[in-house]
Amino acid sequence: MKAFFYLARQYFKSFLIVAFGLTFAATLIDFIQYFGDIEGTNRRILYFYYTFCDFFLFIYPIALVFGAIIAFSNLVWRNHLLALMSFGYDKKKLIKPYIAVFLLVYFTVIALNFTKFAYSGDSARAILDKRELFKSLNKIFFKYNNSFVFAEKMDVAKKEFDNVTLYIKDKNHLKQILHFKKANFKNGKWIATNIKKRTLEYNNSVPVGYKTEYINKEEILRGYYPKVVRLLYEGKRMSIDDGIKALILLKQQNIDSSKVKASLYTKIIMPLFAPFLMMIIFAYLPLHKRFLSRAVYLLLTMGLTLIVWTILYSVNMLSVNGVINPDFGQPLIIILLFAATAYIWVCKKNI
Repeated sequence: MKAFFYLARQYFKSFLIVAFGLTFAATLIDFIQYFGDIEGTNRRILYFYYTFCDFFLFIYPIALVFGAIIAFSNLVWRNHLLALMSFGYDKKKLIKPYIAVFLLVYFTVIALNFTKFAYSGDSARAILDKRELFKSLNKIFFKYNNSFVFAEKMDVAKKEFDNVTLYIKDKNHLKQILHFKKANFKNGKWIATNIKKRTLEYNNSVPVGYKTEYINKEEILRGYYPKVVRLLYEGKRMSIDDGIKALILLKQQNIDSSKVKASLYTKIIMPLFAPFLMMIIFAYLPLHKRFLSRAVYLLLTMGLTLIVWTILYSVNMLSVNGVINPDFGQPLIIILLFAATAYIWVCKKNI
């Protein structure tokens, strides 16, 4: 147990140094670039903080592998790996602390991605643009069941629609037109007030007129959360919670969800390359430092990590742009890494 906590502590320390070092460097470069565009000390501090959080979400998967590589190197260079294995530990036992630390960090970040932490980049951009975090959307048009919706404005922060028209179809014909000036979002649905409803009349598929009625209040657009509408319309950052809501909504409306899936896979699936890569690297780690050229080891392992990381992000961009199916992008690469890791650790008898 002492060995477990010792290795876990050393790895966690290496991860923190790498993660915060890389994140701070990237944040500082960005901060210096936009320093003159931000007015006020408080706004500059907030911009630095939000930018730091945004870069951390981007960097932490690769920092998990880099931290493990440095921890492995120190383990061999200080002869700790040789000593531990001479006491009866094998590599299958020694890798457990590293997997435990990965799981701790991974699930912590996943939990943060259910909160406003996921919108750190948007918060930083809002400070830079001198606007509210969730700016209003103007002149938006989208599908809802058998209807099409046009809204002059949607205020995401206040959860309000202004000047909305619903075009309701019945098979191939326009059935009704609903118009209202205001709607507020409550309990997963929009409440429209003072609705003007026009029902079209047909004679042999030819419109011959319409009748008008007025409705005080009606529930509409169930499931169209303001942040989800913004996400679908602008395609920007999202929390996992909002992403799942968007997926459910798109499935109900029979609309392509490739972009949302690709974004969710980047948050949930992509970081899983880290433990598999760590296990592959650890499997081929020599026991004694005489067999380890530290410079070559760091160059090869970090180079391999960067290549895998770049491939995953490249595949994600292709998925977002609709070039490839997101289900066969990042998940497929992770499955291949899992298969390679399983082969090395299960089939190889010398580990």
